[in-house]
Amino acid sequence: MAALAICIAAALPCSAQKYTVTSVAAQKNDISAFISPVRDLNGQACALLKVEAPKDFAFSTPLGIVKRVDETGEIWLYLPAGSSQITLKHPEWGVLRNYRFPTPLESHICYIMKINCPQAEVEEIHDTIVVTQTLRDTVAIQYTKPRLPLSSYVMLTTSLHKTGPSFGLFLATMKRHGVFAHVSSDLRSIGNTVCEVNSSGYIAGNDIMPFYTGKERHSNMMITAGLIHRLGRCLNLFEGAGWGKTSTAWQMDESEGNAWALCSDHSRRGISAEAGLMWHNHRWSVLMSASTIKGKSWQINIGIGIKLGKK
Repeated sequence: MAALAICIAAALPCSAQKYTVTSVAAQKNDISAFISPVRDLNGQACALLKVEAPKDFAFSTPLGIVKRVDETGEIWLYLPAGSSQITLKHPEWGVLRNYRFPTPLESHICYIMKINCPQAEVEEIHDTIVVTQTLRDTVAIQYTKPRLPLSSYVMLTTSLHKTGPSFGLFLATMKRHGVFAHVSSDLRSIGNTVCEVNSSGYIAGNDIMPFYTGKERHSNMMITAGLIHRLGRCLNLFEGAGWGKTSTAWQMDESEGNAWALCSDHSRRGISAEAGLMWHNHRWSVLMSASTIKGKSWQINIGIGIKLGKK
């Protein structure tokens, strides 16, 4: 009977835990949990625990596991902030209960958990040696920038300058970097002009000053395009160049046929430039920028719109 009991005990699988957690450390230069956060039921961003272990491991924590992603050579666990313990389970190697982290996990922070797993087991059956080896993918753990989703922005803008506001459309598409285009106009025209005058009212090229009625016309238009860059989670920088014009015309007296004269000192036409910042949160975005024509005519642009694409 004693010999039978010993044989039965030897045939039962060993339930002792055959692996150890060698380290759990925060990775300050890994921004995976910051760029693409997963939020718990309270809307708070989770901590990301990257476990270097085979995919047949299972896990549980007192606060629960919000999301699990099986990556090559790693298991990504999104845990609620404040998690301090975790239980590890393996169908062959047993259970490690209530392993306590060195410090409670923090929101937006990525941690690496390294597990020392058994590499080979030797079993003797009828004087025959059978070697069972568990193979797993070995990858070099290195910091890589997270892949960002393609996002697009559609915004309505208002441009402020001394002759009145202009209205426009701002379009952008980007991942970490991208392109934008901005068109603005006040939808006005100065019409036909018969001559050019300076800011003092004299016709260009001579000392003749016609009489004026005091009426003015203004027209503004600008087109810019360029590059846009992601500075942080919610902040983008953009800069570009293009073409623009601003025109001012004065109406001459009835004795001059009420014709219009272009005031060259208050009119600009040629290369334009624009630079500014865009802030976005979930679906809403706003921008503020400054633009100029030849560095002489300036305007401030503000806009509001929506973000298209993945959050």
